[in-house]
Order: sequence, then C-alpha cells, then structure tokens
Amino acid sequence: MADTLNNTIAAIEEKAGPALRAVIFDLDGVLIYSAPCHRDAFIEVFRPLGIENFDYSRFAGWRTREVVDLITAEAGLSLSESELAGIAARKSERARQMMAVSHPVASGCVEMLQRLCESGLVLALASSGSRESVGMFLDTTETRPLFRSVLTGGDVKHAKPDPEIYTRTFQRIGLDPAEGIIVEDAVAGVLAARAAGSQAVGIAGTCLAEDLKAAGALDVLDAVATLPAWLAGLRKESC
Repeated sequence: MADTLNNTIAAIEEKAGPALRAVIFDLDGVLIYSAPCHRDAFIEVFRPLGIENFDYSRFAGWRTREVVDLITAEAGLSLSESELAGIAARKSERARQMMAVSHPVASGCVEMLQRLCESGLVLALASSGSRESVGMFLDTTETRPLFRSVLTGGDVKHAKPDPEIYTRTFQRIGLDPAEGIIVEDAVAGVLAARAAGSQAVGIAGTCLAEDLKAAGALDVLDAVATLPAWLAGLRKESC
C-alpha cells in the first residue's frame, strides 16, 4: 500500500510539477454525484413559474441564487427580492432532501481522501454549494478533519468561473496555486482553477469531456475513484 501511494504522489508530481503540495476538491460532481438532485430540484421550483426545459449542465458550478436570478429574468418574470430568495431556498432544501435519501457519495472517494491526507498532501474543499450541503457531506462521510480548508458558495462574493474561491483557498492553506492541483467537474470550475494560477483535472459526467479540456483541464477522468490509475499511467509515460 505504501509503495502504491508513493507511486501515486510521484505521478502527480510528474504532471503538476515537483512542488505539488496540495489537492483542492470541488464537491458536487466530484466527491458526490449530486447533479441529478440539483437538476430535479431546480425543475420542481421552476415548474410552477411556467419555466420548462431547464438545462442544468449550462449552470454546473454556479450558485443556486445566481441560477434563479438568470433563469427567471430570461423567462421575463419580474420577481421581488424575497420571492427570488424563497425560490433559491426551496431549491436548496429540496436538493438536500433528495441527497439525504440517495446518499450520492462517489465510490471510493473517502478512502482516496484518507490516503492522500496520510501521504502528507494538504487537502482542501472549495464548493459553490451551500454551507448546509457541504456540511452534510463532511458529517456523513466523517471527512471534515481531512481538509485544512473548507469554503462554500456563501463564503465568497464572486462565484466560479471567478477564481476567488480558489485564490482564497490557497491563501488559507498558505501555498502558491502552482503548488496545487484542482479536481473539478464543471467548465466554470476549470476556468476558475486556471484563472487562479493552478492546474485542473476534470471529472466527467456533469459536462462534456471535450468542454472540460477546452477550458484547460489536464485530462478528464470517468470518476474520482479512477484517479490513482490515471496517475500510475502518467508515471509510466515519464519513464
């Protein structure tokens, strides 16, 4: 196990540079497969407003309130601040209810996080999700102690693709963005990672692989559990 782990870390360094010291994770679509829950929750709250054919992939990585504001504006609806806030709150609560039932934690992600943490790499979580949703994942998986920094959509002023959440994450863990690699599932997240001065690897599912690569992802994996095999392949290529 130790040899495998050392090989994994070496493979990361081959790709991201010898100074790699941290791995920063997005949550939705990376450590949990929450896209169906978020999509269905949006559809539920938009349907009474006459909004149909909602395309969740267009908004992957966005904060809920920003999606509500844009979609209702595009629909020509004139809603008050309290009405918009209420729609966003209902959507977030409904998505949490769905996730509590489905438990969409990615296979093998907890073990992966534990191994990386034990290797000496700094781990951080940077999600556009709400504090409640992020907290539910951390408490359910008992992974809170593994992360040196946790930031949510409520902790930043500007959402992805703005790099604020990643820039602040690197400030909090005391490392340069060039010393980390960011794991993302959305185009907005990859763009944010690159704008922050870091590298990104994509996880397929929420967005098309070609779109993630076009945004600047080093590569796109089928699932976060395949990360060790991907890293082992990189190490072979370097030999």
